[in-house]
Amino acid sequence: MALLAPLPALALLLPGLAVCLAAAGHSQLSCWFVEEAGRGVGVMPSSVTQRQALLLLRATRVGHPEMEHKVPHDLEPGMVFDITDPAGALHRIPLPAEGGPKKGELPSCEINAYVPQEAHVPWAAGLTPEHRSPLGLGGPWFISSIQAPAQGYGTSTVLKADKEAVSQQPAVTMATAVLSVFSHTPHLSSRLGRDVLLDCGFTAPPGPFSVEWRYQYRGAGRVVLAYDGTSGRAHVAEEGAQLFLEQGRAGADTNVSLRLHQVGVQHEGTYICTIYLPHLHAQQALELRVMEPPVVMLHPDPLLVSPGSPAELACEISGYFPLDAAVSWLRRGPDGARDALLEYVTETWESGHRRGPDGTYSLSSFARLAPVQPGDHGAAYSCHVTHVALATPVRKSVQLHVAGATGPSLEDAIGMFLAAFLLYGLFRLLGNKVCPSGANEKTKKAE
Repeated sequence: MALLAPLPALALLLPGLAVCLAAAGHSQLSCWFVEEAGRGVGVMPSSVTQRQALLLLRATRVGHPEMEHKVPHDLEPGMVFDITDPAGALHRIPLPAEGGPKKGELPSCEINAYVPQEAHVPWAAGLTPEHRSPLGLGGPWFISSIQAPAQGYGTSTVLKADKEAVSQQPAVTMATAVLSVFSHTPHLSSRLGRDVLLDCGFTAPPGPFSVEWRYQYRGAGRVVLAYDGTSGRAHVAEEGAQLFLEQGRAGADTNVSLRLHQVGVQHEGTYICTIYLPHLHAQQALELRVMEPPVVMLHPDPLLVSPGSPAELACEISGYFPLDAAVSWLRRGPDGARDALLEYVTETWESGHRRGPDGTYSLSSFARLAPVQPGDHGAAYSCHVTHVALATPVRKSVQLHVAGATGPSLEDAIGMFLAAFLLYGLFRLLGNKVCPSGANEKTKKAE
């Protein structure tokens, strides 16, 4: 069952975000205007076209904006979108690092035409009881999706165009942000058994709203939590899913983050946060990865082998997720020897991956040593394991001890002395029992 509780608004304002837009200025963002034409097989469009566009983002509009713009020569008319966003969700798009953007640092941007309509889900039915669109929803409408995963931010915004401004200057589309759904954790990872907070918030005019959190993984999906704002109750709430609901004042963020309790491998996938308003909705997708590092054990340890005998080493790798674990074996010769450099062990093999009850994996890797010689004494063998959950590879090592290679040790000498003492006592006892008469004669002669 989900618990509805407030979460401080500061939890949504993660550090490190650069504000792109001053109140009196604007920032520019290259974008793609994507259109679908016709319908092909099933529900897929028969064709998709992309046109270059430019977004001008500003908090407020002052003066006469129709006199401010000079449309770039490489853009088609109407592909400049002058967007006013008083709530500021679009202004939080982080700037690239100093020194120029690197590959993958520039935000991706896509804008599409949008048609307002009522939502056909039970938890949003109460938002539009009249089942018809009011006259105030007259278009045109657009929706933009801006993703900056390198900086940890993403937002989807429903835009209402100003028809009067478009008629005055068709080269520029004047629009206002009506609904923005954003997240500061578009990509996050977690280890097993920990609680995870999926950050989601939105800005919108005051009024009723509903929230839906949906999970998708490999083509399958389900609703994890659904909250009906008109009735104030949750329609769907999986065990371990908790909604933090804190409604902001006019112009402020509303927090609808989701906490997952004790994450397991079954929680990995895509989580979609959808906000429903009367006749409008927007969503933001978050990717959750579960990464558990492996536990590595090497045996036998210590490694004691007789001269001329072969030996095998086993490296047990267990409890890791996801599946991509790699193992390599290395040998370093004894110090001072000619083969003291590192080299790969070639005669190795592995078992298949095994799935544990908790969904994690394990495998066994083996290495066969050639018949050892006294000169191999002191060589080191190591098992190296790499995994996506490890910052650096895990290495387990064992040193080879060749029996008798360095002469008997103090422990060996003490052991041999005790063995000889016991054998002498045993022979003496057996001699007295086998030849008692000889012992008596010796006693008489001594007298």
